[in-house]
Amino acid sequence: MEIWPGPMEGVMSAPFVHAANRLGLVERWMTPFLRLTTACPRGKHLKTFLEPFAAGGVPVTVQLMGVDPDVIGEAAARFCDLGAAGINLNFGCPSRQVTSGGAGGGALRHPDALLRMVERVKSFLPDLPLSVKLRTGWNSPEEAHHLLPALARTGALDRLFLHFRTVSEGYAPTEGREARLVAAIADLGAVPCIVNGDLRSAEEARTLAAATGASGVMAARGWLRDLWLLRRIAGETELPDVETGRQRFFAEVLSGGFRCCRAIELSQFLWGRDNPWFDRLRRLPPGATVGPELFR
Repeated sequence: MEIWPGPMEGVMSAPFVHAANRLGLVERWMTPFLRLTTACPRGKHLKTFLEPFAAGGVPVTVQLMGVDPDVIGEAAARFCDLGAAGINLNFGCPSRQVTSGGAGGGALRHPDALLRMVERVKSFLPDLPLSVKLRTGWNSPEEAHHLLPALARTGALDRLFLHFRTVSEGYAPTEGREARLVAAIADLGAVPCIVNGDLRSAEEARTLAAATGASGVMAARGWLRDLWLLRRIAGETELPDVETGRQRFFAEVLSGGFRCCRAIELSQFLWGRDNPWFDRLRRLPPGATVGPELFR
């Protein structure tokens, strides 16, 4: 079973990624999306984007998002030259700022254009794995019954990452996760499917994969609250408990020196606002730099 950390925009800063690499928390990466507009960025920018993830020595899949297939295809080819292990196309982001322009989850409103993009981008990298990350539909999970078989027929995809909610549902509590994923995977035929959405424990992840026939799981917010979750899913033992793991990870991030405002933000990601580190950090000057002495 493939086990993936979910790409988290605004969370996976370079210090975050370097800390996860040093602690050996992941076996592979998928980057947060790099949004492309009118032109492919220069090679130096792409290299800087890739560097923190590649520094861990594990395979890195770069996630790209945009509406111009040629721009995305050119960037994908350049990332291939820089050593990326694969390219993922983001068709799932539910942010209104993103979807209003037709990118991310907004692409699900125009399935024919989405299919053309997949085929066009694949033409830029015939030998590099291409995948897509999407939701079960824009308004209704019934939309997946039309789009997923069409995606499978392109022959362009090595795997597909599927979040069970629709774009319109955002992150709201939603029933029927297992049923939606079972139906969707049946529509994909031989294309491997990695499932995600609300996975918070190793037992839950393994149960969902077995019940749906998925090839793997992806955890994002659940992994953020338990940094050793991916290794628990893999069946490893002798791992730190959740709270000890959070503190160890937070100290590792801070070990390189971290601006107070960023540390406050990270503490909220890991614990929520109700945690002692948030209270300590909030009392420091905004421009201060903090380190692991916070835990002493």
